[in-house]
Amino acid sequence: MDTQDSMPRDSFDGDVRRAQENIKIISELREKLEILTEHVESRKGALEEEIEESLHEAIRNARDSLERAMENAEPKMEKLIQAKMDVIDKRMATLKADGLESVREEIKNLTPQMSKKVLYDVDQIIVEKVKLVKDEIINSLNEEIDRRIKTDLAEFKEHMEKEHMSGRIISYLSFVVACAAIGMALLL
Repeated sequence: MDTQDSMPRDSFDGDVRRAQENIKIISELREKLEILTEHVESRKGALEEEIEESLHEAIRNARDSLERAMENAEPKMEKLIQAKMDVIDKRMATLKADGLESVREEIKNLTPQMSKKVLYDVDQIIVEKVKLVKDEIINSLNEEIDRRIKTDLAEFKEHMEKEHMSGRIISYLSFVVACAAIGMALLL
């Protein structure tokens, strides 16, 4: 009977030790998780700031280009370009919201080992999307400006040709009147 009492006691002591070891491991894992969570939150904040700065810079660059184009073009172009900028602003806002939401979801679902890779991939995607949007804005504005300049130049050329023809006719008539006046002066 004494052997039976010591076996459950040994088993119980072993269970207690294992439980204590498990609690210690869980405590260490919790500390590591808290550190990782702080790091992820910090990186998420930095990413959000970088995204916002890149978007604001792209918007500023687009608006600068728009202002230069508006200074050199007729007022009709202003409405067209502003409409395009509004569409681009909405698309950029949607991209930003979608990008931030997907980053949050990915960070929630990832294990600590994959967090670094995901953050790097997200950085690359954001940089690529900002570059694509910026290129699209520049290309769109360049195409619109080229088209408008060609139209304005054609109209100006046509106007100048009419003015040139009028000038030639007036010069010819002035010459004829001058000759007639000289002829009259000589006859008198």
